[in-house]
Amino acid sequence: MASFQLRTCLLCCLLLITILQPVAGLRSLKTIPIVKNVITQSNPKYLNASTVPHNTPTESKVDVILDVKRPISDLHMIFVLWVNVISGTLQAPLYNQTIDFCEFLKNPSVHPLGQIIHREVKRNGNMPRKCPITVNLYAFYGIPMSGIRLPNFFPEADFMLQISVGLASEMIYDSRLYGTIKRIKCTRAVRC
Repeated sequence: MASFQLRTCLLCCLLLITILQPVAGLRSLKTIPIVKNVITQSNPKYLNASTVPHNTPTESKVDVILDVKRPISDLHMIFVLWVNVISGTLQAPLYNQTIDFCEFLKNPSVHPLGQIIHREVKRNGNMPRKCPITVNLYAFYGIPMSGIRLPNFFPEADFMLQISVGLASEMIYDSRLYGTIKRIKCTRAVRC
């Protein structure tokens, strides 16, 4: 009887180690997006926008320029993330959420994915802090994609992230970022 319990205990321990080993291995990796292409549309009545990716063999960065033409308030924002896990198949969005953009500016933590992006965008330019969004040139140069840390459960795959901002009746800004989610090894140069 004791022999059976010992074997069962050893088998359970071996199974637990087998399951936890890949999870522990992910701790030394960082999951980041690499943006390859961007399509941006804006409503010229409200703003002019451009988004340009810059990729080198060692890093991926994005420039975003928003030239606001008139004060804007009562905005909503839509985040939709598609991840192409199985090539060539139609997939439902992995993440799809609509939020009050003005509330988001006051408290970015209400939207976890948005908060990750907001933090890096804010570090690289003059982010408005509240609504109404005033007439101004908002420029964000060299937003490093390595700073946008995604949870490690995201698969390495191609993605499309759509960020849309609009009023109740019309869209003001729509940006679609196409790229790849990659895991990179943490080193002294690439901190986790």
